[in-house]
Amino acid sequence: MNKKIFFLLLIISLTFTSCDFVGNPYPETNANVSDTSSCTTLTFPAVTASGYKKILIEDYTGHTCGNCPRAADTLLALEADYPGKIIALALHVGSTFAAPAPGHLGTTSSDFLDDYRTLAGETYDNVFGASAFGLPAGMFNRKDYAISDNIKFYLGWRAYLSSIVSETANVDLQIATDYDASTRKICFATRDSFLTSFSDTLKLVVLLTQDSIISWQDVFGVPSSTYVFNHMLRDAITPSGAWGESLVSGAITAGTTHIKKFAYTIPASYTSIPCDPNQVHLIAFIYKASTYEILQVEEVKLTP
Repeated sequence: MNKKIFFLLLIISLTFTSCDFVGNPYPETNANVSDTSSCTTLTFPAVTASGYKKILIEDYTGHTCGNCPRAADTLLALEADYPGKIIALALHVGSTFAAPAPGHLGTTSSDFLDDYRTLAGETYDNVFGASAFGLPAGMFNRKDYAISDNIKFYLGWRAYLSSIVSETANVDLQIATDYDASTRKICFATRDSFLTSFSDTLKLVVLLTQDSIISWQDVFGVPSSTYVFNHMLRDAITPSGAWGESLVSGAITAGTTHIKKFAYTIPASYTSIPCDPNQVHLIAFIYKASTYEILQVEEVKLTP
């Protein structure tokens, strides 16, 4: 009887011990730094004179999605055709096209191993349904969520963009940064300047993206080991994560300004993929809490 109890306890012990090795499929190092006391006073650029609303185009993608490079090419062309008005963001999401896929398209077992998914990206995908829609998929300032038409197929991106690109802004947004290469710490701040009076509940998010990551991609059914990934989401770096910080709730008067200060240390890598600070951008945006629609977005390169 004692032997039976011993073996039963041993099995239970091994079961619980083995659970310790089950990890997040897209683990993130939480490198947020709460202490901004050592940060210097940052200087902001001037308020935008044009008053136009910039557009965040989110490209939901994956490295085993053969059509996804077509969407990336479309986004690149839109950036060229609308200089200064488009901010691009690439999010690898879901288990169908973004999960590691060793041996994909007849490659070796050591290829297609990278995992570019992020906690923030998966959080957005769970709400907005991009991977459920089918990749590639896009959103434009997260418009039309209230009518369940927020996801846009890439063949219609240009036409949809032309219908919204002339919208005027009711808020201006700037980002200022100070980066310490020796510690990889970013001190950064945002300043909004409201251009019109209205009432709403608004939130602020800051994301970190990375350019020039070279690795495997399915390109129209052909594996490429030298594909260049740009605008790739690596982390949501505001302390509250993907949905950001509360900015204002209620009446907003034209001329109102808020300054938010943050600090963040860039880890050496995300999911074992090195992060080169020279290829990093910060994207900040203000959105409506009720509909997720983005009112203004801005981007800055971390290093000159």
